[in-house]
Amino acid sequence: MPPPSATTSDASARFQLISGNRLDRLAARLGARLAQPSAGVDDDDLRPETVLVPQPALRHWLLQTLAEQHGVAANLDIRTPTDLIWVLLRAERPELPVASPWDPERLRWPLYALLSDPDAALPPAVRAHLQAAGGGDAAALARFALAGQLAQAFDRYLGYRADWLAQWEAGAERDDWQATLWRLLRRRMGEAPHRAQLIADWLQRHDREGAMGDQATRPLALPPRLSAFGTLHVPPDQLRMLGVAAQWCAVDFYLPTPSAEYWGDVEALRTRLRADGPDKLPAALAEYQADNPLLRDWGAGGREIVAQLFSYDSVVPESEIEVFAPPGRDSLLHRLQDDILHRAPPRDDDTLAARDASLQVHACHSRLREVEVLHDRLRAMLDPHSPEGRAFDPPLQPREVAVMAPDIGAYLPLARAVFGGVDANDPRHIPFSLADRPLVQSHPLLAAFVDLLDLGDTPLRAGAFLDLLSVPAIAQAQGLDAAALARLAQWCEAAAIRWGEDADARVRAGVGRWREYSFDFGFDRLLAGYAAGSDALLPGPGDDALPLAPVPVLEGGDAEGLDRALAVYARLRALAAWMRTPHAAQAWAERLGQDLQGVLAPVPADGAEAQARQRLLEALDALAEDAAGAGDTALPAAVVRTALRERLLQPPRQQPWLSGGVTFAGMVPLRTVPFRVICLLGLDADAFPRRDGGADIQRTVDALQGRAPRRLGDRSVREDDRFLFLQLLCAAGDVFYLSYGGKDARDGSVREPSAVVSELLDVVERMHGADAPARLRLEHPLQPFSATAFGPATRPDAQTGDTYDANSALPRFSYRREWRVAPVAAAALATPPPFVPPQWAIDAVDADARDDASAADALPDRDALQDFFANPARAWLRERLGLKLGERSRSVDDDEPLGEDGLLRHAVLRALLSDLDGMDASAASADRAQADDSKRNDSAGVDADTLARELRARGALPPGLDGERLIDDTRPLAQAFRRGVGRVRADAQPERTPVESTAPVAFRFDDVWRDAEGRHLRLLIEPGKANGKRLLRAGLDHLLLAAVHGADARTVLVTEWDRKSEKEKQQPPDAIAQQACPLESEEAQRRLNTLLALARRGRARPLAFAPNASWTYVDTLRQAPKKNAEPPGHAEAWKKAHDNFAPDFGDFGEVNDRWLSLAFRPDGLFDAVDSANARDFAETARMVFDALPIWDELPLKTPEKAAAEDTAAEGTAAAAAKAPRKRATRKAAADKAADAADSDGDGA
Repeated sequence: MPPPSATTSDASARFQLISGNRLDRLAARLGARLAQPSAGVDDDDLRPETVLVPQPALRHWLLQTLAEQHGVAANLDIRTPTDLIWVLLRAERPELPVASPWDPERLRWPLYALLSDPDAALPPAVRAHLQAAGGGDAAALARFALAGQLAQAFDRYLGYRADWLAQWEAGAERDDWQATLWRLLRRRMGEAPHRAQLIADWLQRHDREGAMGDQATRPLALPPRLSAFGTLHVPPDQLRMLGVAAQWCAVDFYLPTPSAEYWGDVEALRTRLRADGPDKLPAALAEYQADNPLLRDWGAGGREIVAQLFSYDSVVPESEIEVFAPPGRDSLLHRLQDDILHRAPPRDDDTLAARDASLQVHACHSRLREVEVLHDRLRAMLDPHSPEGRAFDPPLQPREVAVMAPDIGAYLPLARAVFGGVDANDPRHIPFSLADRPLVQSHPLLAAFVDLLDLGDTPLRAGAFLDLLSVPAIAQAQGLDAAALARLAQWCEAAAIRWGEDADARVRAGVGRWREYSFDFGFDRLLAGYAAGSDALLPGPGDDALPLAPVPVLEGGDAEGLDRALAVYARLRALAAWMRTPHAAQAWAERLGQDLQGVLAPVPADGAEAQARQRLLEALDALAEDAAGAGDTALPAAVVRTALRERLLQPPRQQPWLSGGVTFAGMVPLRTVPFRVICLLGLDADAFPRRDGGADIQRTVDALQGRAPRRLGDRSVREDDRFLFLQLLCAAGDVFYLSYGGKDARDGSVREPSAVVSELLDVVERMHGADAPARLRLEHPLQPFSATAFGPATRPDAQTGDTYDANSALPRFSYRREWRVAPVAAAALATPPPFVPPQWAIDAVDADARDDASAADALPDRDALQDFFANPARAWLRERLGLKLGERSRSVDDDEPLGEDGLLRHAVLRALLSDLDGMDASAASADRAQADDSKRNDSAGVDADTLARELRARGALPPGLDGERLIDDTRPLAQAFRRGVGRVRADAQPERTPVESTAPVAFRFDDVWRDAEGRHLRLLIEPGKANGKRLLRAGLDHLLLAAVHGADARTVLVTEWDRKSEKEKQQPPDAIAQQACPLESEEAQRRLNTLLALARRGRARPLAFAPNASWTYVDTLRQAPKKNAEPPGHAEAWKKAHDNFAPDFGDFGEVNDRWLSLAFRPDGLFDAVDSANARDFAETARMVFDALPIWDELPLKTPEKAAAEDTAAEGTAAAAAKAPRKRATRKAAADKAADAADSDGDGA
């Protein structure tokens, strides 16, 4: 395919160009060529044949292909052109190192040392850039990043702008900052010749057509024959070396090209007009329309090698051989390829078949959905009985499918989850292999090592520590099984271990000096608890130190597990301290390797672990080798971490390429390898193709963007990606599958595909009309269990029973049978079956008719009754089904509590009130500290300073000022509680009178006093607002007390004032005392019997009751109507109850109760305001709270009110403004509101 004006009269002696559009045909030609010995080589010459490939992945495919064609593929030296060229250069200059110091990954380190040298005469612009980064790690990382960018730029200049470097070394451009840095770098590296100089010297000595003429000598180490296979991007100097090598040996250049025509002159219309001017628009437009749009718009990245080869400047082929294979025009994909092959414009001479799925575009909501949809589509293609599978002749095999993505690393874990989540014995299983996988994803040990590198500048956290111990290799070495790791997590939680080694770690983090929540703090508590066996406070070290609060959670056999964890922690702590000081690269490699081996077993558990260890040690050795160019420059942990992380994020050189099954890989390694099905994922507009940086350090970008003259061979990242897409399109044999994120998973907004996808569909539209692109594009639902994902049930598959739409090129279907309901139950897709079937219900009358003894046994005492009404759904699931829900697994908290934590505020309030009679000791014991009784009394209460130290010692208080502020903010509320308690107990007798009974419910109260009138007084203190749960507990207890003592029973509940209105919220927190209305004994027993009947009904079927939401419903109905307004009805009460059940923020609503969610699945406790479930909820709520007593507020004298009464100027108006607040209405008002609700139109 040479251009019409080209001649080959000055052909290189033995340079042969073989071009073709199919890599497998080029491989067949290569195999046939290698099967014949080289000219002038004896048959017994055992030197290997040298084959050059652009990517290591292509080596595996080539070996496999040659072995399939010839039965064996051996004695082949397959390497990259860069590696061969360095071998040839070292043969001439033995003093050169084995690895080129001019490779970007090695050149970066002397540049970093140069930028870090305080005595270096850096250009002012560079120095200002580095100073802007600040100091410390930020400055070091800025130097390392700049060094990496400069290394890439200088590497590009060595291949494409060697004349610039020569001019800079000669002293040109004195004021240019890059020229200055290059001269400084050359002096720092000892004036050793760089790669461009070495190549120029090599060419001069061996080029017969150069200045040496006949005195030129054969290059050393040059093999008898060279074969460059699939190489597309070759810098001009390397191509010139191949041309000179062809003067001494046979050089075969196998060029994969999408077109059989010469296309080295293709260019975009904009580029043409920029060069020729607008006057040439008509001629340019005519040529533009007559050219192939895909080759024209996407081929710029590959035309450079074509132009170089056929310019005959670097090489002059002796012969040119074409092995093109026309794809035919039997499908849309093949017609696209055929037009590209012949460099022809799109033709509409063929119709688009109804079932033509050779080109498919799938729009999904997320990467996970892309992989799920891909699995279903591939399963259909691999099934010879499906319509998709019957399109392949012969049937498609998994190894003939390749899946690629611009960022394949983001898809590999998802592929493992989706493809690996199907059992190997399942007919839906698709074998697969994950190639091009980053090292860090290949084994948990590698991922743990990457996290370990953060210790140098990031405090150790509890979650990271436990994750490290959970790595199988480390857990096995330390003898920690799953149970031991679970116990260790519980110990860390109990001992309040969060982050940081000690108080110094807090100082380094800039948050102050405090020891609480550190590892030392928690481990000391665990060890003290193991030694002391109790949680009694112990003196802390030093006079000002916090007391030591032991955590007695360890048992005898647990000591060994804790000891092993402490040993790992000690090693990590020592390593972290060492990492905070910069060291030379060799010292880093040795220390990290030693500590890695120190936490592992002497012998690896399996081959995978052995390989992971080997790769880690190789990465450390490579760091030491590459960074040798930095000399003695000390490297901080941040730089070492960045360098090692970059290396471990790269795929290993030896990996399972083409090892069977569907191959997942990046787009570059397999760019020209033919597969029958090629699938591209992640083709989003912002992901592919990439863009060239506008302010890139590499000045070749200026040429690409028209700001400087462009030279042959200049490469653009964006043009390379577009040409890559063209190569993949031409490499697909039967199906080209494209996928992208078509909609945002959060808000459903439309997202555009990559520009290349849109351009491809535009060409399809030119070929087959405006409706064609829509036939090739399919939008998938957000969820895989959506009914839309399964499509219409028009035809069942004979093997699996799955259904397809036979009338569509891209039918909707899914093989995930477990997420689809059978057609006879299709209506259940919208309404899944209830958890409690109707046949399980037992009529309440039948339940009452059961044996009385059995019924009594079900609720034997007060605790059982309280437990039932606290969560009837839980009681039913436990008693009726014997169901136990395990504790929700949650990760260990890595952060200490903050001052706004409502649970901590509640715990502090409990602790401040822990000495008061009326506090539930069993409920308070977990939250309060063991305070000194000598410092407590009802008037003064707990000493706040002592309490603060005790809470800090137990990890129950935010550290620093947050904790002090929490104590200070809670103390006024505690004092208000004390005033309320004191007011109630002012006239009570000091002796307690126990009260007990056995019928109708057994109970015993030991905390009952006699008031001045001889009534039985029980005081309940609830440090919180009077919500449904608290009123329920107190109300049940009052019914029990009244059932024995009738109207003489007196129950007072002291809670926090619930400030609801905006005016009330402006006032300080306060306490409120409420007294249960007196009940006669018979009335109390009647109400208890009502509740017991409800409890028996709740044993037959889950009771539609949630204490807080149910109380909100009833309380709303009881509220007095506003002026000129109707009383609150069912709809309003239902809405407020729902808002309480499922609040808009936080996770404290009863909607998160797992027992309720399970028992009332699928509709939930709140489904619709007019549903039968709603009526059941409303009726149960009123039955429960109508049976409980009404509460009236007791007047409490606040300091504000006392001040108002003592100030004569305030007068009566001030006293009235501080009048007692009413918390509830009288029974008559409640009954009136309830009657109004009964007659309400919404009906409950």
